[in-house]
Amino acid sequence: MAQASPANGSDQPVQRSPLITEPLSNHPVETMLAACRAAIANGEDVNALDTLPHVGHNAGRPLDACLRQTHMPGKKSIVENLPVIELLVEHGADPRLFSRSVGVTGIPIVLARRYAVDEEEKEEHRAFWKHLLGLFEEAVVRIDAKKKVETEGDG
Repeated sequence: MAQASPANGSDQPVQRSPLITEPLSNHPVETMLAACRAAIANGEDVNALDTLPHVGHNAGRPLDACLRQTHMPGKKSIVENLPVIELLVEHGADPRLFSRSVGVTGIPIVLARRYAVDEEEKEEHRAFWKHLLGLFEEAVVRIDAKKKVETEGDG
């Protein structure tokens, strides 16, 4: 994890989660997955907002980081983040959550809906977004079903 200056008012250094940093890295996918799996195993929240946001860099959640094409190093494509996205969704990442961005256009499921049909996108990218849309829609069904069971259990 990358260390940063304390931003929380304590003497403890604040660290950015690998769930945020790895999708923006130029590491091989196996390295990204290993770091993200370790972070999840250590209790990192797949829906947590970045603790050290940089304006215009990543002002969001792990899924947002995976989809930030403009901040990928070199010629890396967001398509390369697919295994990390699948891992996050498998562990409960909610594609409907707002980041710190203004408006709904940055919400992962909204992006997927938009780019899955965007004629300006290359066919390879449209296929990626269509796949993501399917993953996200399945995730929403699972998340809502889990919440319903939890709510019924409380009542």
